[in-house]
Formats: sequence, structure tokens, C-alpha cells
Amino acid sequence: MEESEAESAPDCDALSWPRRARYGRTPGEAPIPGTRPGGIDRVARERDRAFERGQVPGDETEPTRGPAYGGPPRSVVVLLPALNEAMAVGSVIGRIPMERLRRSGYDVRVWVVDGQSTDATLQIAREHGASTYVQAGAGKGNGIRQALDHLIEAPREANAAGRQLFVMLDADGSYPPEEIPKFLEALESGSDVVVGSRFLGHMDDGAISSLNRVGNRLLSRLAGLLFGLPVSDVCTGMWAFREDCLRRFGLGANAFDLEADLFAASCEVGARLKELPIDYACRIGEPKLVPLRTGLLIAWRLIARRLNQPGNAASHPPTSKAYFGGETT
Repeated sequence: MEESEAESAPDCDALSWPRRARYGRTPGEAPIPGTRPGGIDRVARERDRAFERGQVPGDETEPTRGPAYGGPPRSVVVLLPALNEAMAVGSVIGRIPMERLRRSGYDVRVWVVDGQSTDATLQIAREHGASTYVQAGAGKGNGIRQALDHLIEAPREANAAGRQLFVMLDADGSYPPEEIPKFLEALESGSDVVVGSRFLGHMDDGAISSLNRVGNRLLSRLAGLLFGLPVSDVCTGMWAFREDCLRRFGLGANAFDLEADLFAASCEVGARLKELPIDYACRIGEPKLVPLRTGLLIAWRLIARRLNQPGNAASHPPTSKAYFGGETT
């Protein structure tokens, strides 16, 4: 089991979910409140028609979308949680389509959130132009919460407050950085949270074990049952968020239950959530989680958050200020 304003999220039936996840609605359905009719599928059709008129190149490297309909440029923060990922982190950073994003008008920053690596992860990340944040304490959830606190609360110009877009993907080479522009398109089209589903895309042979595949399916079913919103891959490690929505989450996960915490928080605040299909490759290096123990942790995070018991993730304030124990470069 791999880790993984406010109109209410629409009800989705299981059969329509894959098409809704990809296009934001099913054929013949009215647009989701707060979104633009047609969503990304309309953008794709307009781009195709423009290509036929010879107005844009057909190269996939051409930007497909600019920031937020005439507003000031967005700041995009790419978060790469890492622990001893020296073999992969440089390649992952290099695969981020920086030039394409910048031509689209985005100000892109890459932050490697390091879980106190003992190999050359930090050195390689810095050599590839990334900023680094060394978390205090252990655990993926702990590190991402600290880094988000630091980045969201950092002083900025008044007109930039709340306008950051965040993309998170693991630094082990298994998730596709090339898909980041599609995640930003979905955010710009009205989604608050975007989930990259491996089960709607292609998985390389050996990328996920049979046990983990079954466990992921069961946990996703549990998440959909508890929160009334079907999701095909609640344990995915690739997400994107609008800052104004992220501020309301109140995350409390410390470890590999981070993704369950993100999904539960999205449902609790009524975020407009969309799934996009992504490809999933074999990770570079050795896995760091224990399937059964991690699965139980994820299940408990979902149940505890749904029950809203004292001491669970939902009782934490949106920003814990824990980042004062971390180190940034």
C-alpha cells in the first residue's frame, strides 16, 4: 500500500467516476458550481481547433494554459518529500518541465523536503537547483506539514497572499513530473484539490505488488464509504492544491498516513476534488514502508478523522508552527 470555496464536492456514482475524474463532469451533466463549463476538455478542444488553424505548435512541450484568467502570475511550489533518495532525486528534479511552466507565466520553486537523509540527497538536490528543507523529527507526514507551515506563512506581497499552487510528488522516480502542467490546468479550471490516480493510468510491471494493489483498492473503498466521495487511489503520492484550500485542512498525519489525511481534509472542507490518470513506474531504490503496518495506520487515520475523535488529525490547527524546528537552505 503506497503512500499516498467552498461549494460542497458533488455526489458521484461509481460508474461515472472515472469520466468525472478526468473531465470534471459526465456527459450531459451541468458544470460543477464554481467551475467553467466544459473544464479541461473544453480547453483541449480549443487547443486542437487552434492547432488546425496553425496558431499553436503541436509539440507537447508547448504551454497549454496560462495562470488564472488574466490575474497576476501564480507561484507554484513543487514539494518532493525524500529520505535517502540520492539515486532518484536529481532525475526527478530534471524531469520537471520548468521552461514550459515558466513560458505559461508561472513562478516555479522546487523544495525537497528531506527526512534527515544520510546519503547525498541534499547535495544532489541543491546541485539541481532545488531549495531544501530538513524536517525536525521523522515521518513523511511530519515533514510535509512542517514544510507547508514554513512556505504558507512566509512573508509575501499582499497581492500574492493565498495565491500559491502546490504540487507534491514522491522523489523516488515512480511518479511523473511531466504531468505537473495538467495538474495546474485542473486547479486553474476550478478544482481545489487534484489527485493523481495510478489506477486510472498505466502501471509498469512490478511497480506495485499484488498485496499492495489489493490493499490500495480496499483503502480507497473505505475512504469513499466513510466520506461519501468515490476515489480510486487514496494512497497516491501525487497531489496538487490551491493554497486557500490547503490553509483550511488542519493536517495531523506524521507518517505514511499523510495521503489519507489529505483526502479526509479535502472532503471535510467541501473542496472541489478531481482525479487525473497518471502513469506509475518502478521506484528507484528500496521501499521504506511495511505494507500491513502502513495499511492499518492509513485505515485508522481515515476512521479517526471521520469520527472526529479528540486527538485525531482534525483537531489540529491549520498551522502547527512546527517548522521552527526544521532547517531550510
